[in-house]
Amino acid sequence: MAVAVPWVGLAALVAWALGGTVGFLAGVGVALVGLIVIVATMKQPPSELPAEPQISPLDQARIQHREVLDAYAAWEFDPEMLLRFPGLWDRSRPEVHRFFDALAATTRAEPEFEGTPAQVDAYVDSVHELRMAWAGAERYARSTGTSNLSATYRAEAETGLKLYRHARGAATEDERQTYYRRALETVRSLVQAGLLPASLPAVARLERVQRGELPSA
Repeated sequence: MAVAVPWVGLAALVAWALGGTVGFLAGVGVALVGLIVIVATMKQPPSELPAEPQISPLDQARIQHREVLDAYAAWEFDPEMLLRFPGLWDRSRPEVHRFFDALAATTRAEPEFEGTPAQVDAYVDSVHELRMAWAGAERYARSTGTSNLSATYRAEAETGLKLYRHARGAATEDERQTYYRRALETVRSLVQAGLLPASLPAVARLERVQRGELPSA
């Protein structure tokens, strides 16, 4: 329609300028030329958009693998998560056991470079299992919180969480370190009871924060 308007205007202008039969015929001729241009324009194929770069199955699997690792790291490096959701490290639970098995299997399956087609397929499958396993383990941990702990350890975890939060909002450095020390004692109690792994980075982080080697967590 936008293309037709100039041609209609031009045809009318020619007809008006020449007048009479000649002007009428000239105007019709200009309009026909415009119609031919419009039809030719409509028949032209639309310009092709540049194709989006295709990501390989291997690269896609590596991206998804990294997403799970980043999501888990947000838990294992955060002392608060230890106290709020200790169930994520309860390997007696099938959901948790499945996740850590899948985590180890995916690490082993990842090709060092491009890998053979069989290696890529195995890695893609292992990443799919890892994603499903992580979703299940996280869902279990969030849904149970500390409810699966005994009354004694549940109370310890809840107290430790309060102490940790008090430390983060303490007004003085002495007060902050006191709260961190008491929160760390609670975490160590859960570790000694076998409810948390001693090797978790969050435990080491809390120890360093308590000693003043790191800024407040």
